Amino acid sequence: MNWLRATTDDGQTFVYAERGTGPLVILWHGYPDTPHGWSSTAEHLAAAGYRTITPWLRGYHPDTVVEGRDYKSKTLAFETSRLLDALGEEHAVVVGHDWGAALTYGAAAYTPERVRGMVVVAIPHLSLIKPGPKSVWDARHFAELRLPFARQWVQRNDFKYIADEYRRWAPNWYGPERNQTLADVKTCFAENPSNLDGALAYYRAFTGQSGRAGHKIDKRGLVVGGTADLVPASAFEQTPEKLGEGSTALIVKGAGHWPHREDEPAFLQALKDYLASLD
Repeated sequence: MNWLRATTDDGQTFVYAERGTGPLVILWHGYPDTPHGWSSTAEHLAAAGYRTITPWLRGYHPDTVVEGRDYKSKTLAFETSRLLDALGEEHAVVVGHDWGAALTYGAAAYTPERVRGMVVVAIPHLSLIKPGPKSVWDARHFAELRLPFARQWVQRNDFKYIADEYRRWAPNWYGPERNQTLADVKTCFAENPSNLDGALAYYRAFTGQSGRAGHKIDKRGLVVGGTADLVPASAFEQTPEKLGEGSTALIVKGAGHWPHREDEPAFLQALKDYLASLD
């Protein structure tokens, strides 16, 4: 992969892959994942006439670390605008999975003028995530990854912790693409332990407070979820009500936390239809 770099005036460097020409689409990955997880989507969009940027989340690559910059929700909300500044671009369609979805909600809430459209994958609107015994247990990684010894725990036995997350979060996802995605994550965290520290920083800074992103966001979007994810499909179905008029949801039957990968044809069709509607 040919990784490019762009840096803001205040010293934040983004490392990313770029494909195609046309309207700009930014694809943020989540945890546990890497930009490689968006490669197929980016290639399909490039072939369809879009310019795609697939960046590493800050902290997942050593060149992206900014000394003293925290990982709180409001700070992360401005990652997309910082990336656009570094690229010299005014706006983009923003697509995000997991933590990337959190960045997407934040960008649309705090810098709506920079977001032409929003696509969120595997994370419903935060106001729709209801606490309860099952949800707390299913999301126990939010507590585990904040522990002082979390890095050692995740690293042991060839990152068994992350392999277990893949099995638990996407119980019906099998095959070489799934295996390669897991391998890419292991490589990222094994090559430089600071990358794992960066991934853990998102959880250690999380307070449950979402600010503006926890309110209705006046931006038409597409939300994608599965029926076998950690949160109920009803939360994804209701998310369009928390977004702008004309927002829609794609619910992938049997999919877990990677619905965009578990039924890629359905996701790509919904994504292309959404992008075409913006144009």
